[in-house]
Amino acid sequence: MGIVQRQSIKNSIVNYVGILLGGLSTLFIYPLDWELYGSIQFSLSTALLLNALFSLGSFSLVNKYFPYFKKRSIKGFLSLVFTYSIINIFAVAIILYIFKTPFEWLLIKGGFDIKEIYRNLFIILPIALMYVFINILRSQSFNFGRIVYPDLISNFSLKLIVPLIILLSYFLSIDYIISGWILILYHLIIILLLAWYIHTLGGIDFSMSIFSKISRKKHLEMTQYMLYNALNHVGNILVYKIDLVMIGLLLSTTKVGYYSIFLFLSVVIEIPTKAVFQITAPMVSQALEHKEYSKIEKMYKDASANLYIIGVFLFFIIWFNMDIIFQIMTKGEDLVMFKVVFLMLGLTKIIDMATSINFHIISYSKYYKVNTLFIFILAISNIILNYILIGKFDINGAAISTFISMLAFNFLKTIFVYLKFNMQPFGGKLLLITVILLLSIALPYIAPTIFQSYYGSILFTLFFTILFISIVYKLKITAEINAILDKYLVHYFK
Repeated sequence: MGIVQRQSIKNSIVNYVGILLGGLSTLFIYPLDWELYGSIQFSLSTALLLNALFSLGSFSLVNKYFPYFKKRSIKGFLSLVFTYSIINIFAVAIILYIFKTPFEWLLIKGGFDIKEIYRNLFIILPIALMYVFINILRSQSFNFGRIVYPDLISNFSLKLIVPLIILLSYFLSIDYIISGWILILYHLIIILLLAWYIHTLGGIDFSMSIFSKISRKKHLEMTQYMLYNALNHVGNILVYKIDLVMIGLLLSTTKVGYYSIFLFLSVVIEIPTKAVFQITAPMVSQALEHKEYSKIEKMYKDASANLYIIGVFLFFIIWFNMDIIFQIMTKGEDLVMFKVVFLMLGLTKIIDMATSINFHIISYSKYYKVNTLFIFILAISNIILNYILIGKFDINGAAISTFISMLAFNFLKTIFVYLKFNMQPFGGKLLLITVILLLSIALPYIAPTIFQSYYGSILFTLFFTILFISIVYKLKITAEINAILDKYLVHYFK
């Protein structure tokens, strides 16, 4: 078993344990205080957006240029990246201060509640700054083929700290200020733990002598790459987090809490995606460096087929049982009218999984600047669509906006990769999987009463699971999935 499979499987296990904890919190803890939960999600999402500006893409240098410096045995790579980051932070801070008044005026004119930003600013600002260095350290860990422990330290632990804060508020009545300082301290601890872990891998590489060992031309090249990837990073945040920010500013933090529950459920679908993307990113970078295009194409197709199959399977498992989830959940009746939010967000995740590693192929190639155009289209369309659709359809509009924007974004990237590299990730056998996906979407609308009962949901879920696994196995769509089925399932029925 290769490092991609080992780390992906371990990472998926860790994340699904986190999903289990998050699921229990979603059902029984977060609804205890919708407003506080919504405020936390609003603060973290706004911090991520602000971090995208502060970092200006500095963390993208870690995977892209690590092979270059390693090959030439040049010490001090992290010193260089940290220096770029600190300069970026100061430059952006000055720009934000200068344009603070006109930006506030623009938000007020647009009907945004900027008081919500100032109420949470003591949380947003320090966490946004810490995210800059957390992202760098995580990326450095990926260079050593390690994605499990960074996820344990950061993503998994977040599944513990947020419900803890809600419980402390509910039972001990701690105020919002104390909750905020707990979040700040938590992120500081993450930085220290990541630094310690990377040190054990031999990845803490600081030496100021590096500045005399690289040319001005190389500095310029890295700076250009960093700034172009800053737009990529901002674009991704605008897809995945701007909806939470705009819901908080246009509606309420309570609605942010509602939306975050559906967002959490959709994240269950993309867990394998994160693992595969994280571990393949440096591999794509190195393969492009050595012009191993056949290797990239194989990764592209394998990742697409595997992730699409897994995504569709996880989607219909949740979709068939959505009404049951509402019945079990504390105050679940608050969410019934917003069921379409999960449908749109779930399909968004599946699209991202089906198009696989197209983002990495473009980002680590000589065509990385093209992402600037795609991100510009994505950013503008998503902001406009969110603004219009949230006003018309409440939080349903935010989910529809995310779906439309992500569909267009991945379509553009996939077409570009095909035109420039003659690669596309899809296979004809996946058409039948798409038919199953469409059927699974329609069934709860065709026969809603069946899926509102425990027995109906369970029976349809079992039937679809058996049908789906049988089709995937018989068609032999991917060798990896068939190998897993042979080992863990088919063996027991022989």
